[in-house]
Amino acid sequence: MKYRIILLFFLAACTNSTYNNKNSFTYTAKGFAFIKNQSSISLDNNLFVSHNKLKLGTKIRISNPVNDKSIETIIKKNIKYDNFYKVLISSDIADKLNLNLRFPYIELTEIKKNKSFVAKKAITESVEKKIANKAPVTKISINNLSKSKKIIKNTPKNYSILVAKFYSLESAEVLKKRLITILKNSNYLLIHINKKNNKSYELLMGPYNTINKLKNDYIALNESNFEDLDIKLND
Repeated sequence: MKYRIILLFFLAACTNSTYNNKNSFTYTAKGFAFIKNQSSISLDNNLFVSHNKLKLGTKIRISNPVNDKSIETIIKKNIKYDNFYKVLISSDIADKLNLNLRFPYIELTEIKKNKSFVAKKAITESVEKKIANKAPVTKISINNLSKSKKIIKNTPKNYSILVAKFYSLESAEVLKKRLITILKNSNYLLIHINKKNNKSYELLMGPYNTINKLKNDYIALNESNFEDLDIKLND
């Protein structure tokens, strides 16, 4: 069975999945936005948003968690962009949200007509552990993808790659050990588990204070079939 199929069950075990009473999943994501100058987009309305997964016409909310500003809009066109980014937005949306252009971190939520969502905990800890054991075992070779060594100064925030969330510490430890075995270099030292509210556990990689290194590790994980990774803004 391909890992992509396994991932479907894996996501069901994660605590950040939400659903409505018709069991249709609501898309949410945290990460960086790809900002495109609206002058290069031929649309009457400059509040432009494109997404690689959501359908045209899907209503979404884009938020800047740093200042709590948000904007509601719809997916208006399909334009391909690097999968590292969670959404493509026009520069005027970035201005309205007052995004840091060096670290344009956003939270994206699909807005459903039926807004009664319930947190799902439908898979037992034993199933979580089984899924974690089936994580990909391909070796990950992480190289420097950035040609330049530009250093970004005075960046007050840092970020981590959120690999998965678990209800069980044991399941999180299983996947952590498997990640350590597939990493070829010292990047495994960045892997850690964060306990949240005595109810769930986050498996993280980081922290990072430069976007180039974060993107490098994100792509390496993604290419080893760890998909739908989120980026977490650390406190």
